[in-house]
Amino acid sequence: MNIYFLVEGKTERKVYPKWLSHLAPTLKRVSSPSDAVNNNYYLISGGGFPSILDNHLVDSVSDIQESGKYNYFVIIIDTDDHHAEKKIEEVNQFVENNNLTFKDCKFIVIPQVVCMETWFLGNRRIYTRNPESSENARIFTKYYNISQSDPEKMSKPSEYNGSIADYHYQYLKTMLAEKNIRYSKSNPKEVTEIYYLNELKSRVLSEKNSLKSMGEFLSFLSMLKLSSETV
Repeated sequence: MNIYFLVEGKTERKVYPKWLSHLAPTLKRVSSPSDAVNNNYYLISGGGFPSILDNHLVDSVSDIQESGKYNYFVIIIDTDDHHAEKKIEEVNQFVENNNLTFKDCKFIVIPQVVCMETWFLGNRRIYTRNPESSENARIFTKYYNISQSDPEKMSKPSEYNGSIADYHYQYLKTMLAEKNIRYSKSNPKEVTEIYYLNELKSRVLSEKNSLKSMGEFLSFLSMLKLSSETV
């Protein structure tokens, strides 16, 4: 079984290989799509939206067709300020308009609602109910309690000038700073650790209405594990 992942940005490029090493340790990464043999995955970043479609999706399909060794082609995209269904429809429409075919490879679109930082906010242990060191932290916690309410449903204050995705990013940075953890898109180390991932998995499993899009990713990997056991 081989999987081709096309992900959104540089954070995903750093996080997903670490997560896959925890969640699917039998899958081994290859550095070139042509190197896949069995139980391998190839992962490439599309550099954001719409670049992930305009500049990378067609090339990825060519890689898959030339190799003939991939069972799944998985594209993982941020939904940003849009509904997940709309972003998935946009991807599928692009595939249709460009007459892209995948032969025996199954095409799967997994949304990150709103962005990957939204998933990271699902770790209830990073929430500080009464932050002491940061006025910004108090503002964030007053606006939305991520430990009790689904981060995927969090919008942004009307006076905030940036996007919803940027608000989630700033919220995450601020909450982690309260725990003396430095986070950036280029250095997301802490969220790649097994303890952090286990907290997110626990929330997905215990709260059926939280982090549904991350649940889709975890369900896909669980399905792979079951499939690999039957091979």
